Amino acid sequence: MVLAGLIRKLGHQLAEIRERALKSILCKIEHNLICYADLIQERQLFLHLLEWFNFPSVPMKEEVLNLLSRLVKYPPAVQHLVDVGAVEFLSKLRSNVEPNLQAEIDGILDGLFILPSEVPALSSASYQTNQTELSKNPEILTGYFPQDKSNFQQMEVPLRPVVNQTVKCLKFSTFPWLPLTTTDRHVLSSNESSLRSSNHTLIWNTCELLKDVIMQDFPAEIFLQRPKIVQSLLSLLKLAFGGDGKHRLALQSVSCLQQLCMYLRNRLNFHRDPGFFSNKHDTVSQNSSLSYCHEARGTHHSQNPSPGSSSPRPSVVGRTGQRPRGDGQDWDAASSSGSSSHAHVNSRISVHSPLDMGHIDLPELETEDTLELQFQQLSLPQFCVSILESAVPLLRTGSRQVIIRVLELLTEDMTLIGEAISTDIWDDSSLFGIDMKEKLLLVLGALGETMCYHKSSISLEQPEVMLVHHRMAFISISLFAVRLLQTLLPVEKINWPVLNVV
Repeated sequence: MVLAGLIRKLGHQLAEIRERALKSILCKIEHNLICYADLIQERQLFLHLLEWFNFPSVPMKEEVLNLLSRLVKYPPAVQHLVDVGAVEFLSKLRSNVEPNLQAEIDGILDGLFILPSEVPALSSASYQTNQTELSKNPEILTGYFPQDKSNFQQMEVPLRPVVNQTVKCLKFSTFPWLPLTTTDRHVLSSNESSLRSSNHTLIWNTCELLKDVIMQDFPAEIFLQRPKIVQSLLSLLKLAFGGDGKHRLALQSVSCLQQLCMYLRNRLNFHRDPGFFSNKHDTVSQNSSLSYCHEARGTHHSQNPSPGSSSPRPSVVGRTGQRPRGDGQDWDAASSSGSSSHAHVNSRISVHSPLDMGHIDLPELETEDTLELQFQQLSLPQFCVSILESAVPLLRTGSRQVIIRVLELLTEDMTLIGEAISTDIWDDSSLFGIDMKEKLLLVLGALGETMCYHKSSISLEQPEVMLVHHRMAFISISLFAVRLLQTLLPVEKINWPVLNVV
């Protein structure tokens, strides 16, 4: 056991090893990885803590005495210390330490002379001796993972709250609306169609195009405001359980979604930057591709336009390339003449890819109904929760690569969740809040089932490779689950229902 090894090292001849072992034990206590109930059963611990002062080099005297003073609050620790002669030892040691440590030793000696009935008992012992009393006074559990659950009845499901119209769980909802040019709509439409294709090669190439070109050309919020591409990518995640190399398409989708999360975080920072704030609230947003199209017409015939004259703000993605851009920033770095710009467009058309479909003969797209589109867009919280719902089931796959890549995606998604959803989600009784809460509870339940699946699969009967796979998956998923809980549900907000003890 790890604890036994650390206790053994407390008696090592090298001071550095003793010191590291003590620091490790104190760190584990601080982070609740071990508790005093574990320590007070270890007789060797008390022996080594007293012998600590017999070595030529005695670092961390105060920490050792402080640990002893905390341990003497429990009867088993008092018994062990008395058995190894701690009273006589500490009485002699007192005159050989600094005055501030003498007070600490006095406190330990006082603890050793307290009668057992006066010493506070551990919670587990209290539970066994006072079970009848506890049944009359039910215990309210605290923390994420309450320890004593075996004797409790099923929790009562709280009644559905009364619906409130005020949403109070949002830190950030939707980005400012961005209109698109017809060309840009064609680009998105062609990629939407490609992702729904039955041709695996076409889907693969479209994902590559999304990562390398489209997601860099368009502001990231475009994919939430017109969510069909995101919805297609989420549906591709289901292929992770398929054969014939279909899981590779799921990994491509994971990579696209992870990149989109990163770009959304950048755009969120952009909109929060007071340096880019504008009082202008026209129908055509300064961030939209239409605004750049209009500006381009005005400056197209200018022989020597300045780089700043073509746009009232910096480039959305901070690039100054001459290539026409998918978000309408074709004129961020205007060419010296209209003919050169035309040449760039023609050269772009000659490259055959789904992106080029916007520049060749395509059926006319219907006129956009902006109001309808705005109702259909995904808010940032909805996007984040959708990723959780679709990606968490993939953590049950037998592929180590899939689990690692999905956890990387979920980590990026969790960062966005912290920026979009507040801890008030559990108290929000609006329709939106109730919907988000129910989905998050299902996700947390799925995470719990996945952890149980990997834990139950850890068996010596399995090959070493699978044993390591399930063990690493269990540890990694558990860490993610705890961090997600810390993001959405601080411990102090947990209000466990009152339970009856059988």
